[in-house]
Amino acid sequence: MSTDMTAYVFEDTSYGKVALTKMGAVPENFRIYCAGVDSFDSGIFKVAGAEFRVAKAGPNKGKLSIMVPGTKRIVYVTREECSND
Repeated sequence: MSTDMTAYVFEDTSYGKVALTKMGAVPENFRIYCAGVDSFDSGIFKVAGAEFRVAKAGPNKGKLSIMVPGTKRIVYVTREECSND
């Protein structure tokens, strides 16, 4: 399976925008890669992002697909914060 983090998938969503604000300044190659409801009834989204680099070899060579160690950030976004978007 090929993974390419070039596209901004989550960043345009209401919870993605709030999450990026909470994460603060991020580098150009930072991507939100995972988002989900922490608890169905809670209305709290757990959003994870990290910095990625281009693969130099292998099946993903040339693709933004390698997570840079130590750059992972996780924030929690409430339903109310999303509705204020």
